[in-house]
Amino acid sequence: MTSSISEIKSPADGTVLGEVEYLSEKDIPIYVSKARKAFKSWCFSAPHERAQILRNAANKLISKQKELEILHAKESGKVLLQSRKEISGAAVLLEANAHIGQYKSGNIAPTGALPNGERDLTIIERVPLGVVVCVIPFNFPIELTFEKAAAAIVAGNVVLLKPPPQNPLATMMAAQILNDSGLPKNVLQVLPGCNKFSAALCSDSDINAVSLTGSVNAGISLAKSTAKLLRPLHLELGGNGVAVILEDADLDYVVSETLRGRLLMNGQACAATKRIVVKETIADELKEKLDAALEKIKMANPELPESNLGPLINYESALRVVSQVDSIVKQGGKLVRGNIETGDAWYPPTIIDYVPKNADVAIDDEIFGPVFPIIRVKEDKEAVEVANQSSLKLTAAVFSSDLEHSFRVAHQLNFGGIVINGTNNYRPPVVPFGGVGLAGNGREGLGYTFDELTRSRFIAVRNLRPPSEMLKGIYG
Repeated sequence: MTSSISEIKSPADGTVLGEVEYLSEKDIPIYVSKARKAFKSWCFSAPHERAQILRNAANKLISKQKELEILHAKESGKVLLQSRKEISGAAVLLEANAHIGQYKSGNIAPTGALPNGERDLTIIERVPLGVVVCVIPFNFPIELTFEKAAAAIVAGNVVLLKPPPQNPLATMMAAQILNDSGLPKNVLQVLPGCNKFSAALCSDSDINAVSLTGSVNAGISLAKSTAKLLRPLHLELGGNGVAVILEDADLDYVVSETLRGRLLMNGQACAATKRIVVKETIADELKEKLDAALEKIKMANPELPESNLGPLINYESALRVVSQVDSIVKQGGKLVRGNIETGDAWYPPTIIDYVPKNADVAIDDEIFGPVFPIIRVKEDKEAVEVANQSSLKLTAAVFSSDLEHSFRVAHQLNFGGIVINGTNNYRPPVVPFGGVGLAGNGREGLGYTFDELTRSRFIAVRNLRPPSEMLKGIYG
C-alpha cells in the first residue's frame, strides 16, 4: 500500500506530538472491499451484542479519559476543561446509542385497518445501509466520532472513519478503544489521510452512505461527485450563526452567554455566534460590556486549568481569520479590540463594531476564530432581514426580557435551531441538530443519527391471522 508520513504538531508551541501514516487514494478499493466483507456477517449480528460492545467502549473511554484529554488539548489547542467535557460527552453518546440500537427495533403497520388487510401482519423495521464513511472535523473530533460511528455500527453498518488531518491522534486513540471492545475485524477501519484522500473515499462507488461534518465546499463537491449514485448524504457544513439582541435584553447575561458559545473551541465551532445583530439604542452599552468581559479572558497554554482560550488549530487558520478581519475593516467596520496580524496560531479575541449590513461577514463569510462582529439595526424587521440573509443557517439566538416579543422574532428566523435567551451554540444530544440552505442537510443527535444511517423496510405476511368468521365460530 502507498502512504506518506505526516508530523502532528501542537498549535500552541509547534512541539511534534507524533507521526501519522496518511494513506493513498489508490488503496481505497482495498479498504472498501474489507468493509463489504465484514458487513455480510455484522449486519446479521444481534442488536444486544452490538450494544454491549458500545457499553464496553464507554467504560474503557472513561478509564483513559485523563490520557485522552491531555493529548486532545495538546494537538487541538482546546482548553483542558473543554477537552474533558468532550470525552465524557462521547462516553454518554456510546451508552445512549447502545440503548437506541438495542431497543429501536421497529413497529407494526396498521394494515388491519384497511379492507382486506385484516388478516395481514406487516412489520416495519430499521435496517443498516451498508458501508458508511464518517468524515470527522478537527473541532469536536472525539464526540463526533462516537455520534456518527457508534450510531452507524450499532445499527449494523460497517464504518470507514476518516479522522481530521490537522489533529488525528486523539481521535485515532478513541476509535481504537471501540475496536478493542469486541468489534469484529474491519467493522470499524480508521483511515487517516489528506483532503484529497477523503474526497476519493467518499466518492467511491461501493460506498453506501456518507456522514460528513466539514466545509460548505467539501459538501457541495461531494454532492456533485455522487449525484449519479443517489447515495444518502448526511452533511453538517458551515454556520454563520446570529444572535439578535433586542432593546429589553439583559446585556450582562447576553455577554456571558455570547462568550460561552463563541469561545468554545477557541471560536472554531460551527454553531457559534458569528454575527451579533443589536438594536442601535443599546449597541454602545453592549460593546462596552463585551469589551470589558474579553479583557478578562486568559489566553494561555490549553493544558493549564486557568486557560480560557487556546490557539487556533494551525497558523494557516489564524492567517485566514486575519484576512477576514482585515476585509471587514476595509468594508467599513471599526476595530474596537484585536489586531490585524499574527505570527503563529494564536489569535486574540476581536471586536468589530459598525459592521455594514452588506459586509461579507454579515452574509456568508463564516469566521472560525474568536471574532465578534457587531451589526447595528433600528427595528425588528431589519434584524430579521440581516439574520436571514445568510445561506449558512445553522443556529440563531434571540435575547429579550419580553418572551412574547422574543418568540415573535424567533418565529421569523429560518434556521435549523433557535434559542431564546441563551447562546445559539446550543447542542444537547437529544435535539435534531442540522442546518438550512448551505449549512447542510439531515439531522444529527441521539436517535436522529441512527435514523439517518438506516432505512425503513417492511415485511408483510399475508393472510396470517385467522378469518374473523373462524374466530367468531370458536369464541362466539
